[in-house]
Parts: sequence; C-alpha cells; structure tokens
Amino acid sequence: MDTSDAMRQKMIDEVLAAPPGGDGAAREAALRAWERLANHLSPLIGETALCAMYARARHVTFPDMHPSPAMRELRSTALLLDQLATQLASMAPQAGADFNRAMLQSFTRLLSGLIGEALTVRLMNTAWTDRSCGKST
Repeated sequence: MDTSDAMRQKMIDEVLAAPPGGDGAAREAALRAWERLANHLSPLIGETALCAMYARARHVTFPDMHPSPAMRELRSTALLLDQLATQLASMAPQAGADFNRAMLQSFTRLLSGLIGEALTVRLMNTAWTDRSCGKST
C-alpha cells in the first residue's frame, strides 16, 4: 500500500469507526459516509457519473457479485443509497462492514485516478469533516 492509499484508508477508517448504538448505527454511518461523499462529488461530475463509478468500483472489487437489474439502472444518488441500504441490510453486520469498507477503498482509488490524489483527499476531508466541531463523521 503506497502512502496515498494509506492516507485514504485512514480517512475511511475514521469515518467508519464503530459508532455507539450497535449494528444499526454502523449501517447508518456507512450510508451517511456515502451520502456526504455523493453530495460533494455530484456537483463536480454529475449523479450519473457518480453512479457509474460506484458500479465500476463494485465490479472491480466484487467481480463475482452479479449486479441486480436495479444496480444496472442506477442514475441517481437517491437510488444508489437505497440500493446500498438494501444490500447492507441483507448482509450480516461484519460482512456489510467489510463490503462497505472495500467499496469505499475501491471507489476512492478510482476517483483518485480520475481527479488526482490531492483533490480526492481534499474532497473526502471536506465531505467527512463536521464543520461545527471539527470532527470526522
């Protein structure tokens, strides 16, 4: 793992750190991480491109996981988040956490290849930092 991967991994670990409240809170934190990232990235590349990158990250990370018809038709962030929520709810808590972490790693690696490492890290930091208290969320 090079230093850029390590930096992104550290940020992902911080945003996904186990919140109090058990498995439901962990799933909500996972969805919130994607929602905040999408809210910052969509104005730059559009929702369709964001969904395409998500689908690509899923294919690269889990090539044996066949996409559902709904996954093939993703065109909006709302549908992407609904699909992710359904997927995480259908998995055991640890499997869902592992799936989500791997997806964020793959997605941010693809994003870094597209817009560069510095901008990717800045975007992740902006999306995941709670401005009111200076903490990652």
